Amino acid sequence: MASEGSRIAIVGQAEVILPLRAAGLDVFPVEPAGDARQMVERLISQGYQLIYFTDDLSAALQPLVERYRSFALPCLVALPFTGEAGEDRLRAAVRRAAGADILGAKMPEEKQ
Repeated sequence: MASEGSRIAIVGQAEVILPLRAAGLDVFPVEPAGDARQMVERLISQGYQLIYFTDDLSAALQPLVERYRSFALPCLVALPFTGEAGEDRLRAAVRRAAGADILGAKMPEEKQ
């Protein structure tokens, strides 16, 4: 359910979107092969006006994006947070939104 006054949600993989809860977004974790479309449809019916989703869900959500393309609301926006550079983009977005690096220090890559 939406936070009081909030009509902004983000849908995606839990490990990617959960830190955005600290920035005031309502987060809704889904698996890429899961029910992202049903989740977004439910959020629209609950009155969410801006729904961000991680780019790995783009194919599943394309029909909804096309359906609402000509409407001002709801606004469905893909966020490029997956892939190798996704963590850095996510960190930068959270830092801008929260005003601090709330994700903590970046973990060094393990040597194989």
